[in-house]
Amino acid sequence: DKALKKHELSFQQPVLENEFTYQQIGYIPHDHYNKLTWIVGEKHFAVILNGEVRFCGVNFHYMNMDLHLHTPQTIIIGTNGQGRKLFRSIRISQLKTSPKTNTRQGAMKIDMKQSNNKLPNLRQIVHPEYGQNYWFNGCAGYLMECLGEKDYDYWFFAGISGENFTQFYSRNYFRGDGLVDYRLSEKGNHGFIEEIFAKCGYASTFVPLRQILSNREMYVQMLMAYIDRGLPVILNDYGNNPHNRFSWGVLVGYEDYGRTLLYIGGDATEPDSISMDDLLPKGYVEEGDHCHGWLFVGEKLESKDLTGVYRERVLSLPQLLTYENENYCLGEKAFRAWADSIENGSFEQIRPEEFDNWAMYTVYVCGLATNSGGCRGFLEKALALNPDMIFINTIIELYQKTGHYWNNDNGEDLEALGGGFNVRLEALQSKSKRKKMADKLRLFADCMDEVIDLVSRNSNTKK
Repeated sequence: DKALKKHELSFQQPVLENEFTYQQIGYIPHDHYNKLTWIVGEKHFAVILNGEVRFCGVNFHYMNMDLHLHTPQTIIIGTNGQGRKLFRSIRISQLKTSPKTNTRQGAMKIDMKQSNNKLPNLRQIVHPEYGQNYWFNGCAGYLMECLGEKDYDYWFFAGISGENFTQFYSRNYFRGDGLVDYRLSEKGNHGFIEEIFAKCGYASTFVPLRQILSNREMYVQMLMAYIDRGLPVILNDYGNNPHNRFSWGVLVGYEDYGRTLLYIGGDATEPDSISMDDLLPKGYVEEGDHCHGWLFVGEKLESKDLTGVYRERVLSLPQLLTYENENYCLGEKAFRAWADSIENGSFEQIRPEEFDNWAMYTVYVCGLATNSGGCRGFLEKALALNPDMIFINTIIELYQKTGHYWNNDNGEDLEALGGGFNVRLEALQSKSKRKKMADKLRLFADCMDEVIDLVSRNSNTKK
């Protein structure tokens, strides 16, 4: 089947193990022996077939690592279960590594690492007073700022990630503060983060926490190399953090040769310091399947057409606003599941001392309140870039309508009904009060239905 023959060249990055695939450059003749050479170098990663260079890559993340800190691994050569292969000969050679000292004009030059460094352009990552309530997007925007990218700010990422458009609801336990956290609550789904940066044209690698903990020194050295290049590293786990800061943040500096690290979390105005032993404690065990780790941005692979990026996000809203699985749901399904849960008495057996206001309820209120106005700027930019998509004006109106349902509906809004940020457990346990809250939330769902229908009917709009 020619459609299935993509002739891919596929490999996992050394050490980090994230997969790379390149189509149409992996064809191998089948009528004779082939000489295949893999070169895993400090500055180049190359694949050579029968003397022809099929691939040569630079700036892979492993090239920033001090591989002398990595435990040597067994080399396994096989077919990965894809049929029998005949090897006539195999040769493995150690590449020469860069010398640690060298001489220049009779003087010895020693490669010395500095003990302290931090990024020069430190600032607050998000501003809640402006409706910037999803911290990952602020971290991503700050990272792009350090790369000199002006088009990829908080509001861009809040739209591309889907957070500023999407209500969320957990069917079981607290999964975080927004869509990104929910996606990462799925076991092994950290590729979701890498896909977001791919939409900006950048390679990236999310390294799971368990992998970092397996070789703390090597990954801290890699972090220091990024800081020295002027780039932060995004994280979403703080180990035994003494500062009581959580959620997303950025590592922005180091002291004492990496024994102490500097980070800014969310709405902090100055970096906090944390010891490596607190951030990456030995014996630390993650709870559950949530993907925690560090995000390293890579090289820019291509320049993206913003017109197409914004267009794709808007046209994909129906898929986003109808997503659900056994653990959580999004969009219109989230509003209805939340409403049903309230009306059916999910809070009836909760004792006052057990009621966690944020995790059990107001995190969802924060989501609907944020999104009612937070997506407007992204939608206006999408319309400016794609003037044929005039239906976007109606989407803006529908999200504004949810804002009125939340806090400006002639005394019948969610806040006035006692189901907003001011919610009390007694109201959630009252059949008459909770029914009114649930009915109001179903109106939010109706608005999302209209958005879904509107975009679906206009999905064939041409550029």
